[in-house]
Amino acid sequence: MAISLRRDVVVSRVFPALIFVSLWLDGWFFPLILLPFLYVFLVEKKDAQWLGFQKQKSKLSIYLGMLVSVFLMVTYIPVFLYYFSLTDKQFPSVFDVFTDVIWYPFYEEATYRSFFLVHFAVFDYSSLSKRNLSVNLLQSLLFLSIHGHHLTSSTPLVLVPVFFLALLNGFLFLRTRNIIGCLLSHCVINSFAWSLRVIL
Repeated sequence: MAISLRRDVVVSRVFPALIFVSLWLDGWFFPLILLPFLYVFLVEKKDAQWLGFQKQKSKLSIYLGMLVSVFLMVTYIPVFLYYFSLTDKQFPSVFDVFTDVIWYPFYEEATYRSFFLVHFAVFDYSSLSKRNLSVNLLQSLLFLSIHGHHLTSSTPLVLVPVFFLALLNGFLFLRTRNIIGCLLSHCVINSFAWSLRVIL
């Protein structure tokens, strides 16, 4: 009984934590994103729906994702305008658009909202329960930590909408256990940020 319990803890908590840390440490190594999916499919014997890639509650997820997008755009505009004189008008390359608008939203939402929350949150509890609030705050702070380049590039206020993105998408995922709205809001805000840099 004790051995079985230890194995369950190792499979459901220890290995997922190690996988998450590897993703957190090296988001530039693109193939690393396969690791959580392979672990869930081959070791835990679960499917993509368990990770939130599902049709169930997709309308609610999309609706909430749109609300998050609007809130983040409103939050981002004054931050961008504050730094406008420091930024050059940039015309993105195809690679920049792909990485910022498609790749990073997928990588980060699959890692921070999907994989992390399904292993460490309790979906039977309220998203405002002490446990889920702590887990959501932790993933938000870890997400914030990978955006440290805003500190070195003298644009630290950009971290405000970055933090809200993580926290609100965390609540969205805890509410729906559907990743679609999280992907939508992340893609929209990254597209919006690029659009401001090009247009203004």
